[in-house]
Amino acid sequence: MNIPPLGVVLAVAVAGAFGAVLRYALDITFNAAAHRRAGSTAPAFPWGILAANTLACLLVGWVASWATARGISMDLATLQESPALVVAVLIIGLGGGLSTMSTFIIGAVSLWRGRHRAKALSYIGLTIGAGLAAGYLGTLLAG
Repeated sequence: MNIPPLGVVLAVAVAGAFGAVLRYALDITFNAAAHRRAGSTAPAFPWGILAANTLACLLVGWVASWATARGISMDLATLQESPALVVAVLIIGLGGGLSTMSTFIIGAVSLWRGRHRAKALSYIGLTIGAGLAAGYLGTLLAG
């Protein structure tokens, strides 16, 4: 098994941490009103996680398309070279830290179990639709 150099791993880790903090900030910002309503029993619609996942899809679509058009791969042999490293940091690190399948699922299940079935289905549909649209838009923006 080939292992990337420590510098690559650390760069991806730092970008992943930044993506996770950005996701948290988006979640708190978009759901600030719901978080302040301590007495609310209805689960809030997870707009922050929807925004984070959509932004991650836009970023990954843009970077992946940009890299592909320039023949840049994230092959382990070229990963230490500047363009491939930047692509790996943006896609795997930042995009991976920003996006979250587990929190998406928890939000949908929480809405469903709270008998907010229409909200749950809307959230699932919006997340998938917005992610696909954002990823496609990213490819268009890359040229």
